Amino acid sequence: MDIIRTQKANNLNYDENKTPLEKVGAFIKEARQGRNLSIKDLANSLRIGEEQILALENGQEELLPEEVFIKAMVRRISEKLGLQTDFILEELKGRKISMNSLYEEKIEEKTATEKPNLVPLVIVFSGVLGLTSSILLTKYIENFNNSSNKTNDISLKSISNKNQSNSIF
Repeated sequence: MDIIRTQKANNLNYDENKTPLEKVGAFIKEARQGRNLSIKDLANSLRIGEEQILALENGQEELLPEEVFIKAMVRRISEKLGLQTDFILEELKGRKISMNSLYEEKIEEKTATEKPNLVPLVIVFSGVLGLTSSILLTKYIENFNNSSNKTNDISLKSISNKNQSNSIF
C-alpha cells in the first residue's frame, strides 16, 4: 500500500496542493520528457533560456519574469510540444483540469471549408467547347464553299447558255 502512495506522490499531476504554475510546469515537463526532448533542445528550438524552462517546469515563480512573459513562454512551449495551448493557459489561471484531455494531441481545425478543385473540370469543358466550335466552323465553311461552287456552276451554266443562244442569232 505504501508503494502505491509513493507512486501517486511521485506522479507530478496528482498533488492537489500545487500552485497552478507548478501544475503547468509538471505537465510541460512530462510532455517534454515524453517526446524525448532535453531542456537544452527545447530551449534552443524556442530561443528561451534553459534556466527559465527549468524554473517553469519546477514552478519557481521567483526565478521567472512577469506573468505576461510566463504566459507567452507557456504558450510557445505547449505549441512546440503539441499540447492544447488554451487548456494549459486556463490551468495557469487556476482552473481544475483533467489529465486525459491535456495530453491529447491538438488537432488542427480547418477554418475554411475545402472547395472542390474545379480547374480540371474547366480545362476539360473548354477543350470540349473548343473542339465542338471547330467542328461546327469547319462544317459551315464546307457548306459555304459547296453553295458557292453551286452558285458558280449555275452562273457559269447561265453564261454558257447565253453565249450559245447569242451565237445562234
